[in-house]
Amino acid sequence: MVATEPRLVALPQSHRLAAHDRIDFADLLDEPFLALPSSAGPLRDYWLAVDERGGRPAVIGAEVSSTEETYEALVNADGVVLLATGNAPLVAHDGVVTRPVTGVSPCEIALAWRRDDNRPLVRGYVEACAQATATAR
Repeated sequence: MVATEPRLVALPQSHRLAAHDRIDFADLLDEPFLALPSSAGPLRDYWLAVDERGGRPAVIGAEVSSTEETYEALVNADGVVLLATGNAPLVAHDGVVTRPVTGVSPCEIALAWRRDDNRPLVRGYVEACAQATATAR
């Protein structure tokens, strides 16, 4: 694992919960969510927090495949979306706010690569991550 960071919720600035400093995940269960396409499989489920809904299905407001689509769907009030803290600046622009979410697990960022991939850029990135995580511990 390279890092752990809290998940945030991004929502339209006009949303009823946008004025809160923190939002409990239970308050989002009936909200429409922006979702990755079904082809994303477990990644879609993870960002919908399927395992943390107590069996309640996610309401899908729209499917999105890119940061730009996510931002546009948020501005259009098509739904809300969970995202990693580090990704907040990608969508938190005019008309969109992000808030910390309680009651949902943080995201864990991992690094995977093919062991036989000896390209200098890949090896350098792997070594940099190993050094950074060793320093952080």
